[in-house]
Amino acid sequence: MRKNNRISKEEKEFLEQYDVTKFERPSVTADIVIFTLDDSDELNILLIKRGGFPYKDHWAIPGGFLEAGKESIDEAAARELKTETNIDNVYLKQLYTFGDLGRDPRTTVLSVAYTALVPKHKLNIRAGDDAKEAKLFSIKYDVNGIIFTNENKVIFESDLAFDHAEIIKMAITRLRNRIDYEDDAFNLLKDRNEFTISELKRIHETIKNRTLDLPNFRKTFLREYVATGKVVELNKTITSKGKPARLYKYIER
Repeated sequence: MRKNNRISKEEKEFLEQYDVTKFERPSVTADIVIFTLDDSDELNILLIKRGGFPYKDHWAIPGGFLEAGKESIDEAAARELKTETNIDNVYLKQLYTFGDLGRDPRTTVLSVAYTALVPKHKLNIRAGDDAKEAKLFSIKYDVNGIIFTNENKVIFESDLAFDHAEIIKMAITRLRNRIDYEDDAFNLLKDRNEFTISELKRIHETIKNRTLDLPNFRKTFLREYVATGKVVELNKTITSKGKPARLYKYIER
């Protein structure tokens, strides 16, 4: 947004006469990779089945077109997230802008992709007007690509609409790379006001897809979060596997 609203007479005349058809204007979409954890602490993603062409009946990440002149791209992403999950006030992180030629068969479409990390109990999943279904799928991502599973349904990355497989892979890779130095994991906790170190460790393990050493994780947690004031220790414990576990609270910033 222009900070100085005072413009010269010459600039005002230029803007009034400007031909907006001089350059081709691509369509712009906001697409959201919504991650959560299931009851077994497995990483899940929300996919929707498209109800219309192109890619009718193919699965895709939720998203929609920017209402140009009415909203910012961040507002468009928040609107689409509300449409598909019925929640708002969720932290959305802009991932990347995808604009390869031919990524959408209709016309030139730029996709500004976002990631959202949402605890499962906050999700109220519903398919938007242009979708047949909306479901959570567990993810298996290794050197062979991504496999999405929901009960008896299995989807391969080649089955997804548009270039959404590439968007998802980038989202997972970025998440794995930044979880050690950003607060993403706290967004997946069932309760950020009361959690144990072991709960947070399981989230890190799920994202990284590998087992972590608890003593080393505890040292890092105390150094990076408790000592810096991002997390406070509560004067409460719960019993976990027969042993008392200290509870902590994440401080909103």
